[in-house]
Amino acid sequence: MTSLPSGTSTPAAPTLRIAFFGLGAVGSSLLICLAELAERDGVELEFLVVVLNTELARDALFHAERLFDRIDFLEVSDFAPVFALAGDHGARFAGIDLLVNAANPIFNLPMLELGLRLGAHTVDLASDMYDAETERSLTFAQYGLDHAFRAANRAALINLGISPGVTNFLVGLRLHELRSARRRDLRIESVDLYLLEDIDADEIVFSWSPLVALEELAARPRLLRDGRLQVLEPFSAAREHSFPHEVTATRQYPLYQEELLSLHRSFPEIDSIGIYTGGSEVELVKALFKLNLLSKRTLPQQSELTVEAMVRAILPGMNKPRRIEDYLREGVIRRAHFAASAEIRYTENVRNDRQSTIETVGVSYLRYRGLLNSPYAGATYISYPTAVGAAILTWHALAFLREDGGELRGVITGEDLAERLPRPRADAIRRDLVAWDIDLFESVRDATPV
Repeated sequence: MTSLPSGTSTPAAPTLRIAFFGLGAVGSSLLICLAELAERDGVELEFLVVVLNTELARDALFHAERLFDRIDFLEVSDFAPVFALAGDHGARFAGIDLLVNAANPIFNLPMLELGLRLGAHTVDLASDMYDAETERSLTFAQYGLDHAFRAANRAALINLGISPGVTNFLVGLRLHELRSARRRDLRIESVDLYLLEDIDADEIVFSWSPLVALEELAARPRLLRDGRLQVLEPFSAAREHSFPHEVTATRQYPLYQEELLSLHRSFPEIDSIGIYTGGSEVELVKALFKLNLLSKRTLPQQSELTVEAMVRAILPGMNKPRRIEDYLREGVIRRAHFAASAEIRYTENVRNDRQSTIETVGVSYLRYRGLLNSPYAGATYISYPTAVGAAILTWHALAFLREDGGELRGVITGEDLAERLPRPRADAIRRDLVAWDIDLFESVRDATPV
């Protein structure tokens, strides 16, 4: 190594500038986690936070006020002029390295287009996928800008979070390893992802917006079977699955979520892919459905109002962060567990017999009370792992570009990162997930019928 001349110092790394659109339950924790990762790695960060209400955004960071000197809050009545860089917005966004959509998937495309104009990378947490075009093409709308991002040598990281996101990454790691094994007779038959969203509380506490669940129900669950997409009735084709730290098996119901389309696109040779979900929050929505409280029927003497619309209007929304913290501190929330468990089934010839093997990879977040007296206090047991998963995947993708001299271009999912990041970087992601209290588990078992 060449030493520096006397009296000189190592030049400081350029400050990384990140712009957020929205700063709710997930966005606030994502910003905090990025700040913690940057402090650990000695990287200077500055944030531009674009929101509709600055007071609410500041309140979402009520235990992280020390970060305010790094945050430039921009309150607007509409994101559209910002995406168009109207007025002085162009100057505010000069030098931005990364754009994050922490508001709503409907803003993904305008944000990606802005990223191309600025020469910035982008991150989104979910896709606006419940529409006719996605159903027809089985392709996320973000892929329409894949060529443009490749040409610009920039990355659009899509569907990052815990599920989708970390689930895609962990499943992708194993599937890419199986692909590269070069065993001619090995065939990956199926991937089934099981999700647990379970909370034990004295109050009804939604850890995500119930309106999102209603939107997913309206789209109806889907499974990939024998290479064809099957549309099912809600809460049909149920299964049982056993999660770590749970005494009994959990009832699981098919779900139409990003992993289904993403894994099918990345691994088209796999004929069977299913996403399932269960737990107390899912059972509550199922009860509403079974009681016909999500019906499209109109009310008597009120033909303009449907039963579902009335339920939407009266369902409690997500609680404010301070209220969530009070529930946890006062023991109203006694226990909460989020887990994701993916079963990968494959067959191969072993000693002249066809052997079936199931490999399981997954995550478990059970240390919810550990958020008390931390900057994350007030996050839900869903928003915290979602935010931390997104932050860690994003951070290591940027470090791969910044420190390792790597290349990431185009639209990129979690399973794409699993393929493109070197193994030491993938291992660092796994270590950081555990460091931020998200446990990982894996197992291998013989599934050949006896």
